[in-house]
Amino acid sequence: MAMVDDLQDLANRTLAALDASHDYFTYTKRVWRLLQKLVKGGEKLNFRNDATGTKVNERTLAGRGQIYVSVYLMSSTFQHLVSLFEDFFFDLLRMWLAAYPHSLSRKQLEFGTVLKASDKAAIVLAVVDKELNELKYEGLADWFSYLDRLVKLGCPTADEIERLAEIKASRDILVHNKGIANAAYVTKAGSRARFQDGAKLRVPERYHRESWETIKKVVGDVSAAAIAKAPPSQP
Repeated sequence: MAMVDDLQDLANRTLAALDASHDYFTYTKRVWRLLQKLVKGGEKLNFRNDATGTKVNERTLAGRGQIYVSVYLMSSTFQHLVSLFEDFFFDLLRMWLAAYPHSLSRKQLEFGTVLKASDKAAIVLAVVDKELNELKYEGLADWFSYLDRLVKLGCPTADEIERLAEIKASRDILVHNKGIANAAYVTKAGSRARFQDGAKLRVPERYHRESWETIKKVVGDVSAAAIAKAPPSQP
């Protein structure tokens, strides 16, 4: 498959996954609201979690609905959105570098890796993966600077990069610091920081929606620009 087809497939899969994640969030939230209405109407329920041994009735379950949606569902789907963006970004870079590896000509690789490689293409991919693994530890603005040096796509905007940086910084705090903002968050989020060092980080529904919209727009714009720059499919 030609590179332009690979890029289009990556874009389609990522955009579909972003929509599916938001659908999961939206419809799960509505199911919880429906449950609460049913309980108010007199519905009786009893459930048991065989793994933990806990039991709930309709009143307990309806009472937990708010925290299940506002904390667990909101946080988990938000983290998934950011993961989808990261996968998209580095998959795109991997495709581009594998097709145009000349920018990596000065990179070094352990000789053992070269000996194990089945062919030149495998060596190229090993160098590409090493380069991208190192880039992942840089800031998000550095990711886009790297992409811009590789191929000038003209997107995303500086404002969108700042918003993405804060979104990723929020995800990192949820995953790595128990949801408590720290100095690293403040630095990564820059002028977009929503919380000060030591504050409990929250993911309100409006922010969740705006994050999804930002990520989806950037994925769509970057994909379209990359496809326009890629060589066309051969007949």
